[in-house]
Amino acid sequence: MANFIDKNDINNNNPWWRDGERFSVNPNLIYRDLYFTVKNDLKIPMILNILGLRRTGKSTIVKQLIIKLLNDNINPKHIFYYLFDEYTNINTRENLEAILNFYLENVLGKKVYELKDRVYIFLDEIQYIPDWQPVLKKYYDLSDKKIKFIITGSQSILLREKSVETLAGRIFDYYLPPLSFPEYLKMKNIDFADDFLKIKQDIFSIEKNFKLLEDLEYKYKQKLFDLSKEYILSGQFPESVNIEDPEKKNIYLKESVIGKVVEDIMSIYDIDKKENFKILANHLFINSASLLELKNISEKIGLSFISLSKYFEYMKSGYLFKILFKQHKTLIKQGRTLKKNYATSSNFISAIRNYQIRHFEEAPEIFGHIVETAVFNFLDKNYSGNAAINRISFWRKGEKEIDFIVNKGKKQLPIEVKFTNNINNKELSPLVSYLKNKKIDFGIVVTKNKLEKKEINKKIIYFIPCYLFLLIGAYQSEKRA
Repeated sequence: MANFIDKNDINNNNPWWRDGERFSVNPNLIYRDLYFTVKNDLKIPMILNILGLRRTGKSTIVKQLIIKLLNDNINPKHIFYYLFDEYTNINTRENLEAILNFYLENVLGKKVYELKDRVYIFLDEIQYIPDWQPVLKKYYDLSDKKIKFIITGSQSILLREKSVETLAGRIFDYYLPPLSFPEYLKMKNIDFADDFLKIKQDIFSIEKNFKLLEDLEYKYKQKLFDLSKEYILSGQFPESVNIEDPEKKNIYLKESVIGKVVEDIMSIYDIDKKENFKILANHLFINSASLLELKNISEKIGLSFISLSKYFEYMKSGYLFKILFKQHKTLIKQGRTLKKNYATSSNFISAIRNYQIRHFEEAPEIFGHIVETAVFNFLDKNYSGNAAINRISFWRKGEKEIDFIVNKGKKQLPIEVKFTNNINNKELSPLVSYLKNKKIDFGIVVTKNKLEKKEINKKIIYFIPCYLFLLIGAYQSEKRA
């Protein structure tokens, strides 16, 4: 097994083992919200599994956690980091065991069952190792939970489905989404960002927050609006935030994020019709926030319905897209009804279309579905879940539709996205009727830059600019058991 091991590579990636060697992370990279959740969970014995798109900062969180452990005076040799590479031909279960044995026997000088103190093993991009779950289970159990595994990966199917069976009761999953708007502001070193920490309630507390939103609007309206345009178009990935040239931002997103994820999926699932796969991805990006009708799509791009359905599931597993179902009383029946497709980042749509900030004013009508996608991802982060008491859906009856219905326990809140300021009462009739029929006190309309509280047919409608809406309730935990 030793032949599988590149000892120099291991030593170079664990510089803290050497006396006096300093280890640091780029200080310009912020601590993501998820970092604090995972940091607090280092004390529990469970395996921690950080999932998410490429380039969202999973590896940065890992390295920040390593620094935290070193600062806490954990024995440096009790911390091990290994990054798996998609280009190597030795990504095997046997190699994973060889790597773990090398660390235990050559660095710690112990067998796994001889461990007395906790050791922290960070395995980055573990999805490139097939059947890794039984290996981690074996070492986790043999060490009597002395090994604390923290793993990352970019493919949900490979990392979650087998884990449910093999690692039941041993693993926590976390999802690291693209940057939230508050995180983006932190990365931009915005000096008024602390004001937003006051907005701790969620969208259901809009009545309590409205005066605060008015204050923020008065103080920062234009600056927030300008920053939100960049965020929605190209500011949801840490490395893209600091790229100044709009063209280069789009190239980075297309090549280093979208392109790499698509290549990963095609390689991992051994896709044969690669061009059709790419065409399908582009089609779905461009039609984000639209009804998902796979049969119609299959005819357009020359794929069988079976192949297309399979490809779409692969794309979902790679975190490129998510599904929003039409509202239904039961989750089982809901899955058989209409559904809408959303890109997991509004940046993807802009990159594929090569949109830039100047297009906001030149052709504002094209941004409705982009902004709706940004709103969906905000709501998905804060309100999605497997439980029926906490989920989002859309409402549709005939030609009438409400973009989002948000459930929180027994509470329900309808939300419309109208990326314009010229909104007449007729356009809002489905929303107002829904409020009346369901006996809900108020609804929300997400606008371009209109902030107003208005009564329509004895129901309260809050008009909230997108740049303020994306700040509300953005500090909730990301942990998912």
